[in-house]
Amino acid sequence: MQNLYLKVILVFTLFCNNFSSFCQDIKKSYGDKGCMLNYSLLDNRFPAMKEWAKAGVENGIPDLSSVQIVKKISPKDDLQQSINEVFKKGGVLLLTSGEYIISRPVNLLSGVIIRGTNKEKVLLSVKVHGYQTSVTGKPRQSALILQDVKGVGIENLTIKYTGVDFEPNDRNSSDSPWEKDVFHIKESRDTTLFVEQIWINQSKNCWVQDCNILWAGSDPIRITSSEHITCRRNFIDRCYNKNDGGMGYYNILNSKYVLICNEKVKRIRHLAIQNNSKYNVIINNDLEVDINFHNGDDGYNLIENNIVKIPVWHSWKAVSRGDLKQHQPPGVGNILFNNLFCNKDGKLFYSTKGTCYQMNSLWNLEVASPLIENLQLTTLYPVK
Repeated sequence: MQNLYLKVILVFTLFCNNFSSFCQDIKKSYGDKGCMLNYSLLDNRFPAMKEWAKAGVENGIPDLSSVQIVKKISPKDDLQQSINEVFKKGGVLLLTSGEYIISRPVNLLSGVIIRGTNKEKVLLSVKVHGYQTSVTGKPRQSALILQDVKGVGIENLTIKYTGVDFEPNDRNSSDSPWEKDVFHIKESRDTTLFVEQIWINQSKNCWVQDCNILWAGSDPIRITSSEHITCRRNFIDRCYNKNDGGMGYYNILNSKYVLICNEKVKRIRHLAIQNNSKYNVIINNDLEVDINFHNGDDGYNLIENNIVKIPVWHSWKAVSRGDLKQHQPPGVGNILFNNLFCNKDGKLFYSTKGTCYQMNSLWNLEVASPLIENLQLTTLYPVK
């Protein structure tokens, strides 16, 4: 048993080293301006490859220097008013160091990019309060709202929930034992913390990059009824409400062509793909939460080259589905390729290099099954 454990650790370490090197190589490509379909990588066994290549902001995220800085502000300035002013012309709203108090939802407008001068020193301090919609009937609350907009960017800053004086309930060590309270008992210390950090709804060609998204009230990022969204190089850690009932997700719902890459995600409930979502690409991420095909996605989503290592205190396996008693099964054509999935017991599954796995869309089958073994392809994401 000890030899098996050491072997798993060795494989995991080698994978991590290769993954880190690979991420450095692709950091300046996936999601950038100039990314395009590489026809030489197409394989007719995977007709969805042409669609996966479309994931993310169309034509890529603009280079930092290519969009004009229209206004520069400090914490003494009104953030919403500044966004409204920049909207008239379009461009970058530059936030200098300091704490910006978010006491009511901030509406981002088309063509406006909010960018911090220093990710660690520009803090959006969220003090918005909201209630559980399914219980109270009150609308969802969010700190930053992208509603029916295009060309909006959030870059290089920290968003942290600071509306209470206590921390989220979770564990600091990946080896801490499982207990029911983290994911299966409601947050009762304050019942007004149902607040998303970022909610992207009915929007297109928007992005979130190089941000810290910390201590969310509920979902750190919620993407609904949107398309061509890129989230990359963000660090996401902790949320208050992550118990049963649909909260605490990195959440993709009814959305297409979402690209999530080079993210580090910890101590939330799920990274969830659900509700008719299709042609989304989850690639080159480092996750300590499960990837969950949660409720009736529309199939043909690509999960490639991710490290998913589940803490002992987490309640799900590295790749999961919803509950057959209350959720729809995954759609057809969801592909897992060249990932490292490590469960809390230290065992790897669906992790054989070169084997393409497909999520099963019937509850009576295991979560996924090998589709093609010894696949002589380096990637199923055909982008250069």
